[in-house]
Amino acid sequence: MLPDQPIRGPIMDNPPQKRDNATALVACFLGLLLCVAVLAGCSRQAGGAGDEDGGMVLEFWDFPHLPKTNDYLKEAMARFERENPGVRIRYTRLPWQDGQQKVTLAVNSGRPPDVCGQVNVSPQFIAQNVLEPLNDYLRDDLADFYPSYLDAVSYGGRIYAVPWYKACYVALLNLDLFERAGVEPPRDGRWTFDEFAEKMRALTYFELPDGTRLPERPQGAAGAGGRQFYGLVTNLGPMEYEAYSIVFNAGGRILRRGPDGEGVSAIGEPEFLEGVRRLAALEFDRRVCMPGIGAMTQEQSWNVWRDSRSCAVTFQGAWCITAVQVANAAIESTNERKRAAGRLDELEQPIRWAVAAPPNDPGTTPVLGSSGLGTYVVFRQKDPRKREMAARFALFLVSGEGQQVLRHENVWPSRRSTGNLWADDPALSRVFELFPDGVMSPLVPGGERVDRVLQTEIQRALLRDRRTGRPQATPEQAVAAADAKVRAILERGKRRFHASGD
Repeated sequence: MLPDQPIRGPIMDNPPQKRDNATALVACFLGLLLCVAVLAGCSRQAGGAGDEDGGMVLEFWDFPHLPKTNDYLKEAMARFERENPGVRIRYTRLPWQDGQQKVTLAVNSGRPPDVCGQVNVSPQFIAQNVLEPLNDYLRDDLADFYPSYLDAVSYGGRIYAVPWYKACYVALLNLDLFERAGVEPPRDGRWTFDEFAEKMRALTYFELPDGTRLPERPQGAAGAGGRQFYGLVTNLGPMEYEAYSIVFNAGGRILRRGPDGEGVSAIGEPEFLEGVRRLAALEFDRRVCMPGIGAMTQEQSWNVWRDSRSCAVTFQGAWCITAVQVANAAIESTNERKRAAGRLDELEQPIRWAVAAPPNDPGTTPVLGSSGLGTYVVFRQKDPRKREMAARFALFLVSGEGQQVLRHENVWPSRRSTGNLWADDPALSRVFELFPDGVMSPLVPGGERVDRVLQTEIQRALLRDRRTGRPQATPEQAVAAADAKVRAILERGKRRFHASGD
């Protein structure tokens, strides 16, 4: 995954598009034309053997990764072909921007790829019955996969994907701002919520031009020329769960599995409400957040943290580690040119940074929210030979070097035997060891519809009423509305799935 293209949320695979109806129709028409053009060039029959010159062709679609992972995939495809004479891999790299739409269009047209990289498993594909259950092919490896990874790709006793990695959210700290405010960063990357709130308060202040610090920005001319600092910047909205780092560590969950194995809403539980209360209090009562987090996007919160250097902490996917390293490298490169030109007064300091876990309650272990599970799915095959070869290829990709290379992606491998790839890095190890237990929502029919209604309601507890300056809804109101709507969605999804005969 590219540093500027974070994996999206734990529930829904296809973010809703913010277009008017006319634009949406045009986009859909163009997308269909593109899909037809791509598929017209494909000679195989859907789900058939895909023979080409007497051999077997596996259509493999995947999203971009960082360079070293892309290099690994290229070598792995060539090695698989060498070890399986007569098999050829035809690879298509999907764009992040509309790649999932291309996959959905291909599925709906009856011409999907054989093996496809996915972030989570789409509940829509489960309902359409277009994925191969992989239980038989994973049988010898089941004990080596983290159980939570398998649970996130399973429904009704069937495993619908081969897990590759889990991405999680971390707290990214600007150590220069901690030092400037005289605040100690959390020891070993761990802090309780009370400690976190206290530090965020100390990191939030207004600095006058003469260096005097005030707890609040003064009104009128007195605040001219000064600078505002905040403890935290985060975001909340469709497909964006960075702020849920607070909710999850209060014990809140979005979905759980009920006694019958079906997914049920956990939004109405007291722990979820407590998490939303804490999140709202950070903005409205404690006032330690950059205002407007309820309407801020992930891209905006990241850019504010990286570029303004006025917010000490942000919650981001662990891709941010690579992103800040890239940003610092660019600063150093620019500084070299400035030094060579004698422009020493223009030199910029790289960001001193560290990662930490989100704040947790005393006596508990910090919980990371997962921004997605990287998987490989196998679409339905008519030919049993090709079904087996496709499943073998998916397993091949996530084995051996396919696990080790994930250190460069800052994601946690799916196999327990891989261990902690960051064990030799004290700056990261204590946080990364929390990744295997990162929160994932269970795979449930209708799950793709949960995100929008959930986020729309919870946002109301973080969005300001322009007339009063207070939130549009209390946490209690927002949570109750979200819970009722999500329960209805899950019930409809369950009825439709079972009515289809599955």
